[in-house]
Amino acid sequence: MKITVEHCDSPENEVILRCRELDEEMLHILALLRSGMQSLCAFTEERDAVFLSPQEVLYAESVEERTWLYCEKAVWRTALSLSELEARYEALGFCRVSRSMVVNLHGIRQLKSCAGSRIEATMRNGEKVMISRHYGPLLRERLGM
Repeated sequence: MKITVEHCDSPENEVILRCRELDEEMLHILALLRSGMQSLCAFTEERDAVFLSPQEVLYAESVEERTWLYCEKAVWRTALSLSELEARYEALGFCRVSRSMVVNLHGIRQLKSCAGSRIEATMRNGEKVMISRHYGPLLRERLGM
């Protein structure tokens, strides 16, 4: 695939995809562009809406039937389920790592093997999360290990 970047004085960015046919590679690129432009709606404790970029989220966790988004310095609540987060933002690196957690692969700084075939992931902000042994192979595959 040939990639060309042109700088111009246009007030708005524009992406043009040229292809002979809409194959898997092009569909993946389209999905990535679309999901990257979406805002993720979250809520404060006072129920005020906050709109986050998916890249800001390090991981999401389900606790007592509520889904929480963990960012570098804040935690937000969202109405989305873990399955919805995983489906919407998979192209951006969101990956299921346990029954109650989805991790943004781009937020992982370090991985460490633990007993019981589990993996400890250290996130960009220093927090540590556990990847269950059931989801370890998926994580390794997604990371190309």
